[in-house]
Amino acid sequence: MTILKKIEEDLPTLSRQERKVALQIIQNPQEVQQMNITTLASKVEVSNATITRFVKKMDCHDFYELKLKLASDRPNQSKEISKGSIADEVFTFYKNVLGDTAERIDLDELRKIVDVISNCRRIYVFGIGSSGYTAQEMAQRLIRMGIAAYPMTESHIMYITSGIINKDDVILALSTSGSTTDLNKAASLAQVNGAKVIGITGVEKSRLFELCDYPVLVKNSDFIDNTHFVNSQFAITYVLDIITTLLLENDTFSKRLSHTVEIVMDNKFRNNN
Repeated sequence: MTILKKIEEDLPTLSRQERKVALQIIQNPQEVQQMNITTLASKVEVSNATITRFVKKMDCHDFYELKLKLASDRPNQSKEISKGSIADEVFTFYKNVLGDTAERIDLDELRKIVDVISNCRRIYVFGIGSSGYTAQEMAQRLIRMGIAAYPMTESHIMYITSGIINKDDVILALSTSGSTTDLNKAASLAQVNGAKVIGITGVEKSRLFELCDYPVLVKNSDFIDNTHFVNSQFAITYVLDIITTLLLENDTFSKRLSHTVEIVMDNKFRNNN
């Protein structure tokens, strides 16, 4: 067993402070190889003694031995997918959606969107049906960064919310088709009340794309092959991942996220400490 696999397996048995060390190593093994014990301790805000205890639990004599084991771990080789198989078919589908979406992305525009989200009072994430699940996921991400985010997945609640919204608020509307009538009506009402509307959709000549202050166009998976029951939200999720990553360039959001992740993990594994 490699040292990284051991750290992953033993994670639930570690103390809260030791898990901070473990996550740093799992997420940045090459970076940790270049650190001394004091640098790592400072990085994850634990004591040198905590790292020493962690090292012993990983069956290493000292931190140097741990780094040697990290260096000897070979990157996982990607398993080759059999050509023509179902796995290959789905992989190709996703690759096409991702590639076509990447071509449409304007990073400067996404940075403007990130600036709008960073400075808003509240952000309401609209989505109905499959887009509703994506809206809930995105709202959770924003909340963990300390951003006041609210998922809205029911048309009546969207409309009520848009009626009391103001210029300091933002709507993030998700719709693959861009033609969801109730969502578009709610987004339009929000604009009337001064809110900015960010829209992510797969159809350029759609109502949502046309009404948005900040429209983002992704590949509509239906345009590749509508015979497959695959994740229609893949392209939208890709853009949301980029927006999330850009938001985390902000030190405040990054620190808040690290703090909330630590709290969640501490709660999850508290019975093991």
